[in-house]
Amino acid sequence: MQGIEPKFHSSLTDRMEYYRGLLKKTAVDPDIQPSDMISRISELSKLYEDYLANKKQLERSIKNYRQYHNDLRKQLTLRVRELRRKTRQK
Repeated sequence: MQGIEPKFHSSLTDRMEYYRGLLKKTAVDPDIQPSDMISRISELSKLYEDYLANKKQLERSIKNYRQYHNDLRKQLTLRVRELRRKTRQK
C-alpha cells in the first residue's frame, strides 16, 4: 500500500504540536520579536500544509487499495464459481 509512513506522520504531527506550543508561549511573551513570531507562524503553516497534502495522498492510496482489493475479490469469486461448475459437471 502506498501512502505516508506512520513514523513520518507522527513526526509531522509532533513538530506541529511543538510549533503550536511555541506560538501559545509567544502570544503571552511581551519580549518576543515580531520577526520571530512571523517565522514561527509561517513554519506552523507550512507544516500544516504538508500534513494536509500527505493526508490527501494517504486517503487516495487507501481508496485505490480498497478498489484493488474489491477487484481482486470479484475476480476470485468468479474463478471459484467457475471451478465449482466444472467440478459439478464431472
